[in-house]
Amino acid sequence: MAAGLALTVAVGALGGFVRPAPASAEGTPAYRNTSLPFSVRAADLVSRMTLEEKYDQLIAMQPHATWRPKPKAIDRLGVKSYGYWGEANHGIYFPTVPGNNNYTQYPQSTSIASTWNPAITREIAGGIADEARVTYNTSCPPGVAHPDPVGGACHGLTYWSPNQNLNRDPRWGRADESYTEDPFLAGQVAGAFVTGMQGDTSSRPDTIPTGAHDYVQAVATPKHYLANNSEANRDFGTSNFTERSMHEYFLPPFGASAGKAGARSLMAAYSALNVVEDYTTDYPSASSYPTLWSPRDNATPGGTPGTPAAASRYSLETMLRRSYGFDGYVVSDCDAITRVHATGTSGHSWHPVQLGGQTQISKTLGNAWALKAGTDLDCSGGDYPTATGLPAAQSQGFISEADVDIALVRAFTARFQLGEFDPVASVPWNSESYSLSAAGDPDVKLASPAHRAVAHESALEAPVLLKNAGRTLPFAGATTGKTVALGHVDSLNAFQSGSYSGPTAVNTTFAQALAERTGSSASAVTAGSSTPFLSSHLAVFPDVLNTDGTAITTSVCASSPCDPVTDAATAEYQISQADNIVVAVGHRNNDGGEGADRATVAMPRMQAELIRDSIAPLARKYGKKIVVWIQAKTMVDVSAFKDLPSVGAIVWSSFNGMYQGKAMAELVFNDKVTLEDGRAAVANFSGKLPLTWYSDVDAQLGPAAAPDRAIEDYRMTEAEGAKCGRTYLYYRVGPGCAAPHYVFGRGLSYSPFGYGTPRLSSSRITPDDAVTVSVPVWNRAATNPGKAVVEVYARAPEGADGNQRPLKQLKGFVKSGLIAGSATTVKVTIGAGDLWFWDDVKHKKVFPTGDWTILAGPSSADADLKPVRLRVTGHRTGGVEVVSAQPDATELSLDTPDNRINAQLSVTKHDMTFWDLSERALKVKYTSSDPAVARVDAGGSVKPVSAGAVLITARATANGESRSTTFPVVVTSGAPDATGSAFPDAYTSRVDFGDRHVPLDQASSGTKLSASVSPADPATTYSYQIAPMDTNTAAASVTSSGVLTAARTGHVRVTVTATGAGVQTSESALVTITPRCRFGGVRPPLAGDGPTRVPTSCRSTGPAAPFQPSP
Repeated sequence: MAAGLALTVAVGALGGFVRPAPASAEGTPAYRNTSLPFSVRAADLVSRMTLEEKYDQLIAMQPHATWRPKPKAIDRLGVKSYGYWGEANHGIYFPTVPGNNNYTQYPQSTSIASTWNPAITREIAGGIADEARVTYNTSCPPGVAHPDPVGGACHGLTYWSPNQNLNRDPRWGRADESYTEDPFLAGQVAGAFVTGMQGDTSSRPDTIPTGAHDYVQAVATPKHYLANNSEANRDFGTSNFTERSMHEYFLPPFGASAGKAGARSLMAAYSALNVVEDYTTDYPSASSYPTLWSPRDNATPGGTPGTPAAASRYSLETMLRRSYGFDGYVVSDCDAITRVHATGTSGHSWHPVQLGGQTQISKTLGNAWALKAGTDLDCSGGDYPTATGLPAAQSQGFISEADVDIALVRAFTARFQLGEFDPVASVPWNSESYSLSAAGDPDVKLASPAHRAVAHESALEAPVLLKNAGRTLPFAGATTGKTVALGHVDSLNAFQSGSYSGPTAVNTTFAQALAERTGSSASAVTAGSSTPFLSSHLAVFPDVLNTDGTAITTSVCASSPCDPVTDAATAEYQISQADNIVVAVGHRNNDGGEGADRATVAMPRMQAELIRDSIAPLARKYGKKIVVWIQAKTMVDVSAFKDLPSVGAIVWSSFNGMYQGKAMAELVFNDKVTLEDGRAAVANFSGKLPLTWYSDVDAQLGPAAAPDRAIEDYRMTEAEGAKCGRTYLYYRVGPGCAAPHYVFGRGLSYSPFGYGTPRLSSSRITPDDAVTVSVPVWNRAATNPGKAVVEVYARAPEGADGNQRPLKQLKGFVKSGLIAGSATTVKVTIGAGDLWFWDDVKHKKVFPTGDWTILAGPSSADADLKPVRLRVTGHRTGGVEVVSAQPDATELSLDTPDNRINAQLSVTKHDMTFWDLSERALKVKYTSSDPAVARVDAGGSVKPVSAGAVLITARATANGESRSTTFPVVVTSGAPDATGSAFPDAYTSRVDFGDRHVPLDQASSGTKLSASVSPADPATTYSYQIAPMDTNTAAASVTSSGVLTAARTGHVRVTVTATGAGVQTSESALVTITPRCRFGGVRPPLAGDGPTRVPTSCRSTGPAAPFQPSP
């Protein structure tokens, strides 16, 4: 019988599924049966592929590109060639409909964060998802079995966005693509992006779809996991964080987006992590965080002292999946798997401690390590499917087909959640609304009025008013007075979108927008031109560097005083006549970027000098105030002009999207705005800084150049070796550490807001309790409505850990609606257990008791915050934070009845330690949705019974809390049907190699393992090994002939490779070493087991016998 199943009927929910009929019988294949959970259907589909097809399906490639192949279609299964790789940080970068520029471009990521508005972030991401569906449906129309998309692959619905690495150094080349320096704000914004991108769905892997809310609109992929924000050494450097900063700073944002918000995917980074990993514990753990800093692994003897991110079992399995509950698939950064095994500047020159620390890892072993660590897909496909990649790893016994299955089931589960394999009418985004036609809902089309309105609204909310002396802003007299605009041509009169930006329906420059606002047309100004533009109410002077690139000035009068006729076209004369003056400065798209950090935060092209030496003196000469409008990737050095008397106002934003020009013109005039969908808005500043604006970056953070390489230095606190500390969390003002120019969270408004003293719902709580902070806020100007942001921080009790603790931490914030005159009260809830730190001795969260200070106000500056005391007493209950099963396979075969699937369960407490699964306070119960197909015992071991598909559920209960997790199991028989396959079908046999329990006294002297193949072949030879990345808590070893010895109780995964007719097939089994045989012998529970069992005898179970050496 062919592998795979057919289902005729299924019982809903998570109860039992009616036993499936064989695939050859009449009926619907399980993967086509919409009455089954997505994960079960994915497992069934993968079970029907040949091993060669599975390798090919691990490729995650750009759908439209031709420089590497995409996965081939599998027509017999209805699997289309699919391009996983899309980019959409602030609008779709690629893939796009060929020749179509009519896309919505929202503000760049840092500008999204400066809105401090998760609600608008959700709308932004939702609009991107709408346009993603239009793009996908155009490339591969729903219901068309054999589409012919440009590039050969469907323009997928899986996007490598958001980029949420923390902006701990403003010189990072990709800073504009990220959100903020703060882990809480990053988590809130990234979580909102994930929620919006995925359609605000309730869909989970075990969902049985019954309506639109059960599908995912587009897959979000938070990146780059973990601690990857230095470009110069990202391919061959190690991020030198400490255990404390890893847990307190770098991990939480991914916990919020990939865990809590439920991202279906996540990207593993290029970098190496400063963690030495230990696989002799139940779950991969960190044995050390080396103090040796290796910014250049190729220059460090022995290569990276840590572990490449794409091969880190600790970060991907233990932290991401088991501690934060991520249950999607992981894709490598593109060619990051090469970084695992390569040397020089192409990789981390890794010599794993599991290989003795002296052996450079090979490509084959590096590929196996990455796959088993949990990196499921290979972005660009240069490693996994190649002959020396996973095929060689399987033949050499480093992986088995089950490991490939696990990866593919995760990826295909997400594709099932997208509705790819479901009836067209079942998926809400398959309608004609999501197409290039005019039919259907106009709000979801490319660059629809609804999408444009959100882009416009967010562009109004993102800019941050940093200074406004003497009410320089707002301007008046747009169409009656004279406005003068100056600046370098690239900032003033060229549209700048930032890194990873795609097509846009609107690309109006600042100069063009001001022309339109002052009564001319936008087209009257030619974008990119450095020719001055003069009209009745506007003068534009786009300046350029001199031919030597050594100076930039604006034009001055030829006579003194200026002649109104002969000098009329000069900047000086126009300034002398101006009512309003704005200078636009900042960055171009290519001022830093992927692969290129910036050496300095000085504004390029001498723009600060232009203000200080040319424009500001002219303004001062004529008694004028100027507004400096900065559009830059992140902070820039403003020390040259910030305190000049003629500089009345300073505004900053990152790249502000398609309406950057229009929003700027509206904000400086404080306009009432009608958005593109008809809604009304007010152009009033409400943005807040998402970063600290240092006063002297080189002095305070260290120079970018060697030997400091400060951008590449991930130390955060003074205790770790950072001179002043980094970010508002750790930066301490003192000798050599001057106060920042502008603090995190700063942002002024035209509305004079007042903030009251915060009130608590309770002045005394335990770590198990939440507390609500209520803050009154009011606007003293009833005629000038605006939106206020209330920021809530927590300061820990004094005396604990000194300079290792943050000075204060953002714990919540709210952006109000429009406030005009009357007071309102905003509420922020600090959740149960949110007042914690990491203990790097006990390796867990701790919840300090004593008097915490809760602070609320408009910025992080102490002077802006009002305090209230919160007394915390008691302790945090263990509880159940996350239940996670990481089963070692997804398919069982009736042809190999001894083989098992182990749940490999973990239950995480609220302090991020793991429950001992044998503890009496914890109850674990496993159930199978159909025991007639597969049975699960009390320890989570699944046994095949008959052909079919089931969902295994594990429920854990402790301290009155209960959570569950599920995983799919498919039971098959025979080899899959390979009809029409584009690949050879060489792997048709299976290895029967069952789990077993061996008493320690037998294992200590050696026990012989055995395996067999199906179909039986007496000529088959067998070779055994323990792969170096597999868990081994028993200090076990095995000879190639299968003699296993162990030094202690525990468990170990052993792989056997069967060779027959020149084909190698590998299979693994879990061997558990039980206590010595005394009065019946008791086996301790394995991680993933239920209660302790007392066997009836001390004989080993499974095909193992005491080893008897030959004489």
